[in-house]
Amino acid sequence: MKSWMERGRWLCTQLRWNAGRPDPRVLHGGFAALLAAILVLRALGGAEVEPLSWPVAGVGIAVLLTVVLTIPGAIERRWLILAVAVLSIATLGMLAAGSDLGGASPLLVLPALYLGLELGLGGAGLAVAATLAFISLPGLIAHGVGPATLERLVVLPVVAGVGAVAISAGLTAARAAQARAEEREAELLAAMKVIERNRRSAEAIFEAVDIGLALLGADGQPLLINQRLAEFSEMAYPGGDLADPWVFDEDGTSRLPVDVVPTSRARRGEEFDDVRVWVGRDEASRRAMSISARRVEDEDGNLLGAAVSYTDVTELMRALQVKDQFMALVSHELRTPLTSIVGYVAVMRDRPDLDDLLHKHLNAVARNADRLERLVGDLLSEGSTPRPEPVVGHTHTDLASIIHDCVTAARAHAEKAGVALTVDVPAALRFRGDPGRLGRAVTNLVSNAIKYTGPGGQAGVHAAVETDHVVIRIHDTGMGISPEDHAHVFTRFYRTREATLAAIQGVGLGLSIAKAIIEGHGGRIEVDSELGQGSEFRVVLPLPSSARLAS
Repeated sequence: MKSWMERGRWLCTQLRWNAGRPDPRVLHGGFAALLAAILVLRALGGAEVEPLSWPVAGVGIAVLLTVVLTIPGAIERRWLILAVAVLSIATLGMLAAGSDLGGASPLLVLPALYLGLELGLGGAGLAVAATLAFISLPGLIAHGVGPATLERLVVLPVVAGVGAVAISAGLTAARAAQARAEEREAELLAAMKVIERNRRSAEAIFEAVDIGLALLGADGQPLLINQRLAEFSEMAYPGGDLADPWVFDEDGTSRLPVDVVPTSRARRGEEFDDVRVWVGRDEASRRAMSISARRVEDEDGNLLGAAVSYTDVTELMRALQVKDQFMALVSHELRTPLTSIVGYVAVMRDRPDLDDLLHKHLNAVARNADRLERLVGDLLSEGSTPRPEPVVGHTHTDLASIIHDCVTAARAHAEKAGVALTVDVPAALRFRGDPGRLGRAVTNLVSNAIKYTGPGGQAGVHAAVETDHVVIRIHDTGMGISPEDHAHVFTRFYRTREATLAAIQGVGLGLSIAKAIIEGHGGRIEVDSELGQGSEFRVVLPLPSSARLAS
């Protein structure tokens, strides 16, 4: 049984389509065997079979053709295969020259199919011509034109042609389908190569960047982390204990609880930028991280995870600490002699026996000493509040009164600069905050408006309650700010190119201090400016509930 199954598998293997056609040796061998079987069945059925008759000769020729095809290299010659197919039809014609074509007629399909397979429609025509030449005409000559014979022999060319056309059409469709499949397979392989190349490129970039990167899943577990982040994680979670992170706040003094650590916040779907922390158990080797996170959502807005980046900013943070310490030290060292200078100048200016020239000189000393005092105050204020924090110790105050006092104090500066200064503020604007710091912020903004407006220009302050906020607008007709500077004007020590070229005095701290104070009160500050067209700074402060009801 096993032997027959193995032979069957071998036969199926041999009949498999190879380069568009089956093995002709197997095909013609089967044809010859069937032809011989028909002749044997005729003899067993009582029909007289002469050894030297046309049917026997036909079977002999079919067997001989099978032997020829087994010669090495024979099946590689296409003309030989086609000749065998035509001669196969001729062998059927030899049967037709005998007593009866009989059961051999269905075998006509085999050579006809092969001709159609090899030559297409041309093969169909060749099959019809061979059938007419070798079967129909000799059969009619041998058996006459009786109705049964005529019907059978006339139908055979049609069968041969239809079979050849059918196999030709089927082959064309199969080849087209195979070509499409191969094309799709090639496209798929090309796409897979592109995907693999992109994956490898992304993986190389992912590992090559000098920042830690992580992709978290919906359950908060990391799906991807690069080697840089693995190094940071080992410092933050020594021993892999995620419940006990060695993560400290921005000052490096307070250890953060596990649920406040930026990575835990990212797992909850929070988004944030530039959250700075220190990681590491050993203070000497501790590193500062700037961490940002973004949610990953599906098309319906459902949380799929988060992408988190970790940038090592240790050198920057240490430099900022040194700079702040230096500014505080220098400012304190400057304040003592400045206090002495201001005091002695005030005493000298009060003397009645001073001549006008000396009084003028002392006034210049006093002005510059005041400027130095303001600069030292800005440095101390900026050094003590490097990051905006909520203001504590709020008291009930009147913003309208604070604004009026600031404008009144700035009028002398405006008149000297030739700038018309106006104010439009309600009689009262009740607010809860730090009056001194709020006054400092408004003073800085008004001073900037005057400073950057030339003689003949205008500056003004407008304040009003809008919905549940107090909005203070400080506008001017001065030099304005270019669009590329908008994002930097609130940065410490930043000065625009135009201010530098115009040699306007300042160190770039006024707006930074104002921003820190406003944000410490829960508000925000915005700028709308165009180069050469003036500027407007908007301070938006949230009103407490009681003030909203009163207004």
